[in-house]
Amino acid sequence: MNDPTLQYYLPRELSPRRLDRFLASGWFRTVNMLFRAKVTCFDNDICSPINIRVRLTDHVFSKSLRKLYNRNGRLFWHEIRKATITPEKEALFRQHQRRFRSFLCNSLEEFLVLTPRFDTYEINIYDEDRLVAVSYFDQGENSVMSLLGLFETGYASYSLGIYSMLLEMEYAKSRNQKWYYPGYVHESPSMYDYKLRFGPVEVYDWQSRRWLKNISPHLLPNMADHIRKKTTQLENRLTNAGVGLSKKVYLFFGWHYFNSMYEQLYRCPLPLILNDGRVVALDPDTDQFICIKWEIYVPFRDIQMTLAPDFDVSKHHTDVMRVTEIQYQTSRVTDIVRFVKETTPPMPPIVSRIFGKVVG
Repeated sequence: MNDPTLQYYLPRELSPRRLDRFLASGWFRTVNMLFRAKVTCFDNDICSPINIRVRLTDHVFSKSLRKLYNRNGRLFWHEIRKATITPEKEALFRQHQRRFRSFLCNSLEEFLVLTPRFDTYEINIYDEDRLVAVSYFDQGENSVMSLLGLFETGYASYSLGIYSMLLEMEYAKSRNQKWYYPGYVHESPSMYDYKLRFGPVEVYDWQSRRWLKNISPHLLPNMADHIRKKTTQLENRLTNAGVGLSKKVYLFFGWHYFNSMYEQLYRCPLPLILNDGRVVALDPDTDQFICIKWEIYVPFRDIQMTLAPDFDVSKHHTDVMRVTEIQYQTSRVTDIVRFVKETTPPMPPIVSRIFGKVVG
């Protein structure tokens, strides 16, 4: 676990062969850059993206997918071309905005930046002369990276999102490309598990930096489970010691990793905010518990973000925070609890009764 929790890379240029190498190392595309992540925020919690890929050289569709492919091939027609963004496609994107969690991208153009760095193509699917679905993918020399699929919600029964991915795979096979990268799933079953339908997948393992065969992505050790387990242990020990706190999800922990300008920003995804305003948490980069003081760096009201409808503000700390002092850090939960107890002012009796103790 020596790599940073999040990594971003904005290449000046990117050859197809270099894209292949990045994809093979667990990177993926976001907006106009590449990233890889051990942890992200999702559905008012944290999760671990588990990258998957399909080997195309010996791949065949299952009977049910072949049936879907053939049926839709008779009902619709499609074209494959260089990617564009049009009002029709923006309208499809608006129908799918609710699929995003935590915050919403306001437009397709904002979500998918078309740049010469990436060789981006689209598959347009038509019902006669009506555009009913579109998918976007990037091409490497020996691989295809699926980016986004959109479809008319009135056509949901035709599984056009799945169909467009089948078309992407067939296109890659026709070019003798070896790998299809459909993105990632999560460490636990989630809405992204449809990506596991396309056949046997290889799973990227952060610890060995290898692609593993014949393993469920939901059984792979991951950072999100590790952070949750150790944070829950710390929370329980502090609560039992009579320390008042509230646990939050910190949506902006990833800002720390963008560039060196943000090194002072707070980077722990599950802060335990003490009643005196300090924070204790597990630092995922060092795997140590820390106690810090922080202050607002950018208030949420100044950030141009649209929250998803299911975003629960009560579960999140929504301002961007800067660390002003690291008071203590240790690998031992016993030591951090002792430090917090020694440096926390006693609670008034009426408050301490909540934790089952009365201060003399």
